[in-house]
Amino acid sequence: MDDFPPNGGTMAGLDRIPTHIEGLDENMQGGIPQGHICLVAGASGAMKSSLTFSMLYNAVLYGETSGIYITLEQGKESLRAHMSNMGMNVDDPRVRNRIAIIDLVDLRVQLDEQGMSNRVDWMGQLIKQLTSYRQSIGFELLVFDSLGAFFTLTKMENPRDEIFRLFEAVRRLELTSFFICEMTGEDHKQFGEYGIEDYLSDGVIHLVMERSADEVNRKMSVIKMRHTNHMLGYKPFKWKPEEQRFTTL
Repeated sequence: MDDFPPNGGTMAGLDRIPTHIEGLDENMQGGIPQGHICLVAGASGAMKSSLTFSMLYNAVLYGETSGIYITLEQGKESLRAHMSNMGMNVDDPRVRNRIAIIDLVDLRVQLDEQGMSNRVDWMGQLIKQLTSYRQSIGFELLVFDSLGAFFTLTKMENPRDEIFRLFEAVRRLELTSFFICEMTGEDHKQFGEYGIEDYLSDGVIHLVMERSADEVNRKMSVIKMRHTNHMLGYKPFKWKPEEQRFTTL
C-alpha cells in the first residue's frame, strides 16, 4: 500500500482513470488517480509503447476524456500503423477527434540537419507546447514517449531540477500523464536516466521480459501508486486482440 492522500482524503474517494487492463484495475482500486504522473518503465521490447497507448486509447474510447501521445522515437505514421495492426485505429470515429499524436521526430531531424538542436531550449519549448495544447485542445491525458529520447535533445546542468520543472508543469496543467522510460544503471535496475524519475513521480509501472530457452514471457508490476492500495508482485500480461486490451489474468 502506498501513501495515504493528504488533508484527510480517502483512497476510495479519488477520481480515477481506468487502465482497461484486465485484472489490473480490479487490483488497483479502479485505476490511476486523476492527475497522477506515472512512469512506464522497462527494457526495449517490453511493450511499453503498446501498453501505454492502449491505456490512452481505451480511456478515450470508453470514457469522457481526450488525450495526446507525444512521440520522439517512432514516427507518427509508423506508430499509427503499429497500433492499427493491434486493432487500435485512431481513425475510428469514436476516438478520431479525441486522440492527437504529436510527432517531434521530424522536428528533431530538421533541427539536427540545420545544426540548431543544441541551441534550442527543449524543456522550455516542451512546457510551452503542452500549455498551448492544453488551452487549445483541452486534453486531459498525456503519454510521453520517451523521457530517454527527450534527454538526448537537451543538455541539463541540473537534471533533478529540470525533471522537477517538467513534472510540476504537468501537475499545474492538471494532466494525468504517463512517461515512458528505459531501465538504466547497473544491471538495468534504475528507473530512468537519472535515477530520480521514480522518486518525483506518483506511480511506477514496471514491465519485464523473462527468457526461458526459446520463450519470452512478459510480466508487469505496479512498483508504486500513491494514494492507492494496489497489487504487489509481478504478473504475466498479454494482448487480447479480440477485446483490444491487455490482460494480467
